[in-house]
Amino acid sequence: MTHFSFSTDNFAPSERLEAAQDIYSAIAQVQLDAPKNRTPHVETRIRLLPGISIANVTASSLHAARESPQVVDGNDDITFLIHPGGQGGWLSHLKSHDTLACTPGRARIVLNHQSGSVDFHGERVNFLSVAFSRAQLSPFINGIENLPKNLLPPGEPLQHLTRIALALTQRADAMDDGASLQLSSQLMDLACLALGATREAGIRSYRGGLRDARLKAIKADIKLLARTPLSLQELALRHAVSPSYIRALFSNEGTSFTDYLLEQRLQLAFDALTSDRVAKRSVSDVAFRNGFNHLSWFYRAFKKRFGFPPGEAREIATDSVSGD
Repeated sequence: MTHFSFSTDNFAPSERLEAAQDIYSAIAQVQLDAPKNRTPHVETRIRLLPGISIANVTASSLHAARESPQVVDGNDDITFLIHPGGQGGWLSHLKSHDTLACTPGRARIVLNHQSGSVDFHGERVNFLSVAFSRAQLSPFINGIENLPKNLLPPGEPLQHLTRIALALTQRADAMDDGASLQLSSQLMDLACLALGATREAGIRSYRGGLRDARLKAIKADIKLLARTPLSLQELALRHAVSPSYIRALFSNEGTSFTDYLLEQRLQLAFDALTSDRVAKRSVSDVAFRNGFNHLSWFYRAFKKRFGFPPGEAREIATDSVSGD
């Protein structure tokens, strides 16, 4: 099992707490309790990777505990308890440490061999758990026993880790071994940097997982902003890196920022020209709406990319519909 989802909405109101208790007891050795006379709501999406388990949870007011009866399961993972944002909040209680209120964008680190609990407060509280194998992660971080004392600040590694983990729980497709190992390595690198990596691990993680996460985030931003007059300097400012750093990221992939941005705009134009919804728009209107300022340049770039001029793209789409 690499992906699992559960929702109390699939059960009768009177059965929801018991169903959630059974599931959480089985998959995480966690005991759930809800306020009296309240019907609990719990939605969970789980993604398993080599050495890592991710749980994306939305819950109503609940008490979730791993006390002495549960911690004997031998699980000694290092777990990020992350508040990914949204309404409501939760308190983390950990034996021998202060109770901490986790605010959006921050995380508490839990060593799973210790007793603890989480109290959710609200109707729909978001909670993200990312658990790492202690044997795999601990050799690369400093001061592991001091980690549970404070909340982690919302730094860049934690932000990328949160974004990637959330995205992984939203997809239910199976991943091949190569993709799973690559994502596991990337998350391990980001975890090292978020927790305080050793010198050697820090260098490796900056060159590996953090670089890959930055490139993915930058590409997503380009796709989102491709229709706007986006500049390399503006993009670098948005991601708090230098323009030369972004150039190097794309150069390592055998392309450039300019070529990648052009490809996104050409794909947007192609999709628009072959869509029934915008069939009445002129080619020039489609070009201007998708980030092109010069029609002659758009015509040349489009024909070079697709092998035919923009006008023919619309004709091909029309002929295809007519022939069905």
